[in-house]
Amino acid sequence: MKKSKLIACLVLLIAIIGVAIAFFFYTKREPWQGTWWGVQDAGINWTGDHIKNLETVTFTENDDGTINVEHKVQHGSKEVDGLLCGTGKIDGGRLVITPKNGKRELTLAYERLSKQIETPFKNEDKSYVKLQKLTEENDTEKEEIRKEIIRISQKPENKIDTTLSSAKS
Repeated sequence: MKKSKLIACLVLLIAIIGVAIAFFFYTKREPWQGTWWGVQDAGINWTGDHIKNLETVTFTENDDGTINVEHKVQHGSKEVDGLLCGTGKIDGGRLVITPKNGKRELTLAYERLSKQIETPFKNEDKSYVKLQKLTEENDTEKEEIRKEIIRISQKPENKIDTTLSSAKS
C-alpha cells in the first residue's frame, strides 16, 4: 500500500514539474527580443528580375513589459521604416503592435515548432512572410540578399524615369 502511494506521489510530482516546464516555455518571451529577418517575394518585374524586399525587425523590451519594435525594409537601394514600427504587447504567443503611424494594430505570431515569426505581410504566392532570428550563421545570407536587391534596383532598365514630357498633344 505504501509503495503504491509513493509511486502515485512521484507520478503526480513529475506531472506538476512537466506542466511547470511547459508553462515556462509557453510564456517565455524569447521570440520578442533581438533582431529577426525575412524576405518578402514580390514577384517578377517587367524586365524579368525577381523582386524581393528584405524585412529586418528588432524587438527591445521596455521597463513596463511592452516591446519596442523597429522595422526596416530594404526597398531597392533604400532602407526605409516599415509598417511594424511601434510598441507591442505580448498576448500569449502573439505580439500585438500599435504602429507609430497611427494605423490599425498589427499582429505577429510566433510558431514554436519552426521557430519563426509569421508577419501579416504576404508574398506573391499569398503565403505569409516569415522571420527568422538573426544569427552569425545567417547574417552573411541576409547581407547577400541585401546586395542582390540593391544590384537589381540599380540596373538602368529598372530605374524609374520621373521626368515629365515637354511634348503636348
